[in-house]
Amino acid sequence: MELGELVRKCGFQAWEAANTAEALSMLDAAADQFTGLITDINMPGTRSGVVLANHVRCMWPHIAIIVVSAARCPMQGELPEHVSFLSKPVPPGKLVSALQFSI
Repeated sequence: MELGELVRKCGFQAWEAANTAEALSMLDAAADQFTGLITDINMPGTRSGVVLANHVRCMWPHIAIIVVSAARCPMQGELPEHVSFLSKPVPPGKLVSALQFSI
């Protein structure tokens, strides 16, 4: 099951971006409507999910952030404070817990 679908099944609204630039464009247009962000470390495009998480934390500190990856764990200090990390595949129960804790 895709993360967007899983988020919706948990009762949240989900917007999906194909890459970091698209995610930032969506946030620039309506950041006040977002309470959370889930990003993969390996986002397609020129900027990684780590860059996205750090940018979002600086620009929109009210947005909770969850970072996921099947490829690697983030290095110490790589992610901003108060960011949850989940290894893929993400079990639905862990995502629910992270969403409830983060948002």
